[in-house]
Amino acid sequence: MKKLLVIGLSSFLFLSACSSDETEETTDSSAGETASTDNAEMKKELMRFYMAVPNAINEVDGDLNTFEQQQEEGILPEGDELTAVKEAAASSAEEASQAAGGIEIPEALNDKKEDIESALGMISESYDMKAAALAEEETSFEAANEKFAEADEIFNSILEEHELIPSSIQNEVK
Repeated sequence: MKKLLVIGLSSFLFLSACSSDETEETTDSSAGETASTDNAEMKKELMRFYMAVPNAINEVDGDLNTFEQQQEEGILPEGDELTAVKEAAASSAEEASQAAGGIEIPEALNDKKEDIESALGMISESYDMKAAALAEEETSFEAANEKFAEADEIFNSILEEHELIPSSIQNEVK
């Protein structure tokens, strides 16, 4: 009888130990799945947001893009036409600055909100610099483009941190 009691007690302890191992494994795997799902959602939100930035800017920067393209090709008009083109481009740059500064950051990206706000601020500042450069006799966007490149670097580090391929918003807004 004692042997049966010892065997029964041993079996009970063995089954209890196995049962708690299964519970831990189930808990761990479901936590991993939740983390994986959260990471996938974070990536989706990040990409959605990342693409919203150039889309918001592209809605308002057409005249600026036209000016920059004409400047690159060396086909800017002269006199009053140049003044009109520069004024339209400056207005477009100001609108792009406001668009970049007004982009809302989704809650899903709150852990990167400070970095994203900094990058958006740099983009906005870049467009302010372009608007100011358009008021000058010789229009150079070099400093503004460098500021934009800094913002691109911040966005790319965030993308890489979330195992996404880096890109260039600057290329998307031209």
